[in-house]
Amino acid sequence: RRASRSELPQGQLVAPGMVIGALRKANAVIMRRPFAFAVGFSTVKAGSADVFTQTVIEGKQELDHPRIGTFVLFGCLYSGTFQYLLWNMVFERLWPGASVAMNLSKIAATNLISDPVFFFPAFYIIREALATEAADLRSSVVVPNALRKYQENIWQDVTMGWSVWVPGHVVTYFLLPIHLRLPWVATASFSYLSLLSYLRGSETQGNEERAAAAPAEPAATLSRAAASVCIAAAQEEATAGR
Repeated sequence: RRASRSELPQGQLVAPGMVIGALRKANAVIMRRPFAFAVGFSTVKAGSADVFTQTVIEGKQELDHPRIGTFVLFGCLYSGTFQYLLWNMVFERLWPGASVAMNLSKIAATNLISDPVFFFPAFYIIREALATEAADLRSSVVVPNALRKYQENIWQDVTMGWSVWVPGHVVTYFLLPIHLRLPWVATASFSYLSLLSYLRGSETQGNEERAAAAPAEPAATLSRAAASVCIAAAQEEATAGR
């Protein structure tokens, strides 16, 4: 005999409704403040990915805080701020609408232009800046070193990105509304950034060993400066968007 609605355990009736209601409320919050949510979520995700890599994958007993700072800053300025403006504003003006042709153009632009030209250079430059001794922290030193390392790894990095983000951005552009693009990418990229952190983050070891005898204050100062830049950029962009 089929159980009537009144005979079913109350939890089976209430729980799905509660979950759906919570998801609707969360979606409404994201829709009201899509930029702020994208920046905050991407920042937390990027730092968490490196903490996960250091503790679980690499088995470190002590966290490498400057390295975590690299990914926090990267998540804030690039993954949250820049990608929001690029994907949700620039791309939508260049390829408006959600037709197959427009969405394929966005996927191609993301994987062939956005990532190789913006994503990886930004990642390498920020990582190199946070791994460089304070005395050598000049653009004439950091940028050439960062781009040289990117050039050495470019084919491996870009093809690894394609293997993840060609199918990943089918979901981004074909299935999701604009305000959920960045939260989806931030969630899906947790494993990707963990892998990138593992492959490229450990390359800072040589710089850390050279700086071992130096006081810890420059690194702390740089971390505070990075956080200030991140917060200021987010506030400025949020103000401009109002």
